[in-house]
Parts: sequence; structure tokens; C-alpha cells
Amino acid sequence: MVKLSQIKYVRPDKDEVLAKLDGFKNRFNNAQTLQEFYSVHDEYKDYSEKLGTNIRIAFIRFTQDTRDEFYAQEQDYLDEVSPEFSVAMAEISKCYLNTPFRPELEKRFPKVMFKNLQMGVDASDPRIIDEQVEQNKLTTAYTKLMSSIVIDFNGEKLPMSGIRKYFTNPDRELRRGAYMAFGQAIEDNKEQLDELYDKLVKIRTVMGRKLGYENFSPLGYLQMQRNCYGKEDVARFRENVLKYLVPLAAKLRSKVAKDLGWDVQRVYDMDVYTKEEPRPIGTPEEMFASASKMYNEMSEETGKLFDTMVESECFDVMSREGKWGGGYCEGLPEYKLPFILSNWNGSAGDVDVLTHEFGHALEFYKSFFIESEFLSSISMETAEVHSMSMEFLAYPWIDLFFGDKTEEYKFYHIGGALTFIPYGTIVDYFQQTCYDNPDMTPAERNAFYNKIEKQFLPWMTTEGIPAISDGRRWQRQAHIFESPFYYIDYCFAQFTALQFLALSQQDYKAAFEKYIKFLNYGGTKTYVELLEACGLKSPFEEESFKLVVASVEKILGL
Repeated sequence: MVKLSQIKYVRPDKDEVLAKLDGFKNRFNNAQTLQEFYSVHDEYKDYSEKLGTNIRIAFIRFTQDTRDEFYAQEQDYLDEVSPEFSVAMAEISKCYLNTPFRPELEKRFPKVMFKNLQMGVDASDPRIIDEQVEQNKLTTAYTKLMSSIVIDFNGEKLPMSGIRKYFTNPDRELRRGAYMAFGQAIEDNKEQLDELYDKLVKIRTVMGRKLGYENFSPLGYLQMQRNCYGKEDVARFRENVLKYLVPLAAKLRSKVAKDLGWDVQRVYDMDVYTKEEPRPIGTPEEMFASASKMYNEMSEETGKLFDTMVESECFDVMSREGKWGGGYCEGLPEYKLPFILSNWNGSAGDVDVLTHEFGHALEFYKSFFIESEFLSSISMETAEVHSMSMEFLAYPWIDLFFGDKTEEYKFYHIGGALTFIPYGTIVDYFQQTCYDNPDMTPAERNAFYNKIEKQFLPWMTTEGIPAISDGRRWQRQAHIFESPFYYIDYCFAQFTALQFLALSQQDYKAAFEKYIKFLNYGGTKTYVELLEACGLKSPFEEESFKLVVASVEKILGL
């Protein structure tokens, strides 16, 4: 069994890779028979998986320690060459789209693959390579900046991810102090953060306009593989969030405030739902033992995957200085292994991120065996259903992690899921507005963020907190810098995951089987088609909101 530390990284030589990809393109175009085309396809799949794994190993090691000079340099190199690789791969995608064998290919591969390949071709244009290189450099600069911040608080030196453990502390003064320190860290770096995002908006606007669009938004939608909904659908979802979910979330937060005796709910109260903080019990090693028990009892497949990942060193969960501040799951297709990175800090969020990322890991693992996935992967709102639903499907075993605080954890977790959707909607609304109005100044962006935060989170005040009260809370959200338009996906997915929660409360076995059915499709259907195939409600229909709200109200006893 391979271990992550044993996997060798070799810098991919740009000229060699481009020559190899060009060779594949020529062989595809010159294929005289369908069998010859498929033979090249098999070779290309193998090469693509090895190249992708190599590049991801470099990224993983860079994020494990952003101060590592070797992997920092490798990441800089890959930021520079990867846009050229993408363009070359888009040329190969054209081979699948334009081959005279396409009617035969459409019998073997799912229809959505061809749609996704076309979107990829449209998004990977050689005219914007220089801008993509610059974009990569700017997003890496953001990662390095945020990873380098160390906050002195409560006798500890904490990274940005580490200070968050205090946001759920039952001591309100301690939470306030933590948020003050957190806000001050953003305030101290505001010029760089403003400059980085301003440059990103402008460089992405140039990219969009070079391809004939008015701004970056249409290109951003292509890059995010929005293959079954558009800007208007998102706007309709936003309206229904405001109409149905914001009032329900406000009702929930009002109950929390009354129970805890707050006259005013402040930003540092938003992660608190109960009088006592539901913290996971046991050492990290004991938590992994509990997770192994949970996944082995959940199903044979989940148990085997979890234990294999542990044995293969495919978990890096503890927060530390220099480590990338978020959480993610990455796939290593050459070895059929997913890898999970997160930043445990002793809060309930440690369990959230473990179950969430393992949902992604399960999806990665299944997709390794779907032939078309290397060409046309799952779109992100679908992938986030896998992760967010797994958080709820862990409930029958959640007492392993929380003991006598299990009910408090469930209230915190479901409440957090509900109130997340308005927040996630804000993040997307903010990005949409910034890219639709690229000449906004940093001050105008912050003012707009403040305005919509008050609209979608009317129960909360940010008064008195450095940077946060000025509308800079968005600057902690890495997606806004690194992955434009990747956030509303979480909202759609949470909407679907809440349905899995409701179903699991009625019949867990049937809900889990439906979840596995959803995963087994991989990227062979669009998100909307998947919902229909699995009997789930669409977030683009108003009636769906009424049903989801009624279910959550009942579960939370509101």
C-alpha cells in the first residue's frame, strides 16, 4: 500500500508535457477507426491521471507548509505553466467534440460530458494565458499572506485558522476578544488584501472582455461548469432565500438570543447556539478511532476507504503555523486515493470538517472508476451535496464524538446549516456585483458587502470590530479570491443536504441508499438531472423552499 510520503514529485517539464499533449491531439485527429481512437483515449487517460496526480502532490505539500521554499517555488512554477497545459488539453477536448466518430462516442459516454467539454474549450482560450498566469500568482500571494499571519491571543500564537476555535467559546468576552484580534489581523493587512482583490477583479475582467464578454461573469460561469442553470436562476434562488430562509434563520437566532440572554446579537455570537459549547471528546487519535468505527458500521465501502486513507497518510488535520488555513479534499487518481487537509482546533467544527471532507473523499473514490470523469468531472454544487449530506448522515454515530453533548451539537450543526445559506448567498451576490461592476473601488465593495450583510443577516451587528464593521468580513473567505463564483454551490448543496437530513429522520436506511445512488452517478448527469433522478427537490423552485423550511422548522422545534 502506497503512503503519501513515499509518492515522489517530479517537476513536469513544460515543453515535454506540451509536446506529449500535442502528440495526443494529432493521434486523435488522425485515428482511422473507432478502435484506434479508443486506444489513444486509454493512453491519454493514463497520462492525464499521472500528470494530474503529480501536480496535486506539489499543491498538497505546498499547502501543508507554505513556508517550504522548494514547494513554494514549485507552486509558483505550476501557476505559470498550468494555463498552457489547460489550453493544450482544451485542444484535445476538441478532438472528442469534432471527431467523425462522435455518434459512437455518444453511445459510450454521457451526454453531459460533451456539454462540459465544450464549456471547457470555451473557457480555455490561448488569448488569456498571460492573464491566467497573473491570476494564479495573485491567488498564491493571497494564500501566502493569509498563511503567514500569526495572532497573539490568550497566551497563544495562532494562525488565522487557529483563532477560530474561540468563536464558539461560551465565554462571550473571550469571543469578543478573539474577534477583535481576528479583525485587527485583517485591518493590519487591508491594503494588501484590497490591492490583491482589486487586481484580480481587473485581470479577470480583461480575460472576459478578450473573449468577447461584457465582463468576467459569463467566463466565470463557464469556468465553474454551470451546465444546467444561469445567472437568472441564481437570482431567483437569492430572492427565495430572502423570502423564506432569512425569516426562519431570524426565528432561530431569536430563540438562541433569548435562551442565552442577549439583547443584541453581535458578530462574535454567530457561531454560538447553546449555553455550553459542544466540543468533541477525546484526543485526535481517539477521534480517528471513533471515525473508523462510524464508517465501518455505516457501510463496508466507507469503512474500507477510511481505513485505507489513514494507513496511506491521507489525512493532515491539525492546525499549525505556515499551513494553508482552510480545508479541502483532493484526488490522486494514479493511486485511487483521496487526500484530506483541514485545521482542527478543538471545536465542533473539527467533526464537521472530518465528515464533510470524507463525503468528498467517497465521491473522489467512486469517480476514479467512472471512465469519463477525467475528461468531465462533477460540477461543484453536486460535489458539495456529497460532503454536506455526509455531515448529517453521520448523526447515528455522532455521540461517539460528543457524548452527553450530542443534542447540543445537533442543534448547533443544523442551526449552522440553516443560517449558512443566507451567508453563502451574500458571498455569491457580492462576487456577482463586483464582476458586473468591475470599476467599483475597494471602499465601494466594502460598503456593498455591509449593505447586503444587513439585508440577509438582519439579526447581527458588527459594530466595534476592526475591519469587520467596515465591511471587510469577506476578505477572510478564500473562495472569493481563489475560486470566483465558487460559493453559491455550497448553498444549493446545503439546500439538498437538508432534504437528506429530513429523509434520514424518517428512514435512515432508505436515505443512505438514496445518497449512494446520488454518488454513483458521479458527473454523468447535471445537478438538476441528478435531483430529478433521485427524487429530490430543486433549489430553483419556490415550492421547494416551502417544503424544506417546513421540514427544518419541525426538526428544530421552531
